[in-house]
Amino acid sequence: MTNSIEPKTKLVSTLRLLIPRLRLLQKKDTASSVVQRRELSQLLSEGRDASARIRVENVIATDIAVEVMEMVELYCELLLARANVLDQLAFGEQGTRARHRAKELLKKRTQAQAGAAGSAAAASKATENTGSRFGFGWLGGGTQKKEAERVGASITGSAEESASEEDNPYLDTALDEAAVVVFYAWSRFPHDVREFTMLRTMLDERYGKEFRILATENKIDGVSVPDRLLKSLRVRPPGQELVESYLREIAKAYGVEWHGLDDVEELGSAPEFVDDVGEGDEPGLPQTPGKQGEPSFSEARRASETSELNKATPPRGLAAGRSPVSVAPPAPRTDNPNPRVKVPGTEDNDTSKSGGAAAPKRSNNGIPELDELTRRFADLKRKP
Repeated sequence: MTNSIEPKTKLVSTLRLLIPRLRLLQKKDTASSVVQRRELSQLLSEGRDASARIRVENVIATDIAVEVMEMVELYCELLLARANVLDQLAFGEQGTRARHRAKELLKKRTQAQAGAAGSAAAASKATENTGSRFGFGWLGGGTQKKEAERVGASITGSAEESASEEDNPYLDTALDEAAVVVFYAWSRFPHDVREFTMLRTMLDERYGKEFRILATENKIDGVSVPDRLLKSLRVRPPGQELVESYLREIAKAYGVEWHGLDDVEELGSAPEFVDDVGEGDEPGLPQTPGKQGEPSFSEARRASETSELNKATPPRGLAAGRSPVSVAPPAPRTDNPNPRVKVPGTEDNDTSKSGGAAAPKRSNNGIPELDELTRRFADLKRKP
C-alpha cells in the first residue's frame, strides 16, 4: 500500500511544481517577444528590411514555444486532476496488460521492419542473380516471390490485428494521449525543465519502456499526438508568407509605414532611364533641332532666359573714368600729414596740376643727384 502511495505523492508534487514553472516560462518568453517586436519596428522605420526579416524568425520561434508550453500545460493539468485514476490503473492488472501490449506491438513493428528490409534486399539480389543474361526473370525466381508474399501477408495480418485493438485504450483514452504528448514533446521541448524530465520518468514507470519508445516516434496504435502540436514541434524555418505577415502586423501595431514586397515590386517594375540628351541640350526638353544655321529649341530658350535676367538685374559694368582698383591711402603721420597714393599712369596729371614743376631727378639707386642736392642747400640758405 505504501508503494502505491509514494509514487502518487511524487507524481502530484512534480505536477504542482511543473505547471507554475511552465506558466513562468510563458511569461518570460512573451515579455521577450514584446521587446523583440519593438526592436523590429525600429528596424523597419530605419529601412533595414533585411535585418528585420532575419530577426523576425526569433519572434516566430518564441511564439511557437509559448504555444507548445500552453498545450503541454493543459495535459499536465489533466494528469494532475486524474493522478489517482492513473496510479490505480497503471499499478493494477490493466497496467500490466497495457505494458505487455506495448511490448508485443514494438516486437511486431521491429520484425516487420526487419522483414521488409530483408525482402527488399532479397528481391534485389534475386533479380541480379536468378535472372538470365537475356533479361528473363522466370528462371528460379518463384521462391523469392513466395517469400515476399509471405512477409507481406504477415505485415498485413499484424496491421489488421493492431487495427482491431485501436478501440481498446491502454489505460484511459485521455491519459494515454497525455502520456504520448509528454513522451513525444520531451526531446523537442524548447526549454530544459527539470520537472518535465521527472514527469517523463514517472510516466515511463507506469506505461513501460516500449510504450515510451513508440510514443517518441508517434507510432502508438489508437493514440496519436495532436496535429497542432506536431506542426509546432516541427523543426523547420518559417515560410516567406508567415515572415511577411509578422512584419506587416508589427509595423501596423507600432505605426510604421511598411508595405513589404509591394514596394520592391513597384521599384523593380519601374522603366529604365535612358539618357538621350544630346550635347548642348537640357535634359527633359524635347529635341527639336532647327534648320541648318538656326539655333535649336533649347538654345533659343536659354537665350531668352538670359535676356530676361539681364533686364531684371542689369550687369554692373565699369564706370567711365573710374578705375576698377581702389586703394585706401595710408594713415597721416607727423612727417607726412597729407599722404597720397600715386597710381601708375597718374603722374602726368599730378605734374600738370602742380604748375608744371618737374620731378626731382634721382639716380638709379633712388639717391638725389649732386646738382639736386646743391639746389636744395641754396634754397635753404635763402630762407630767413
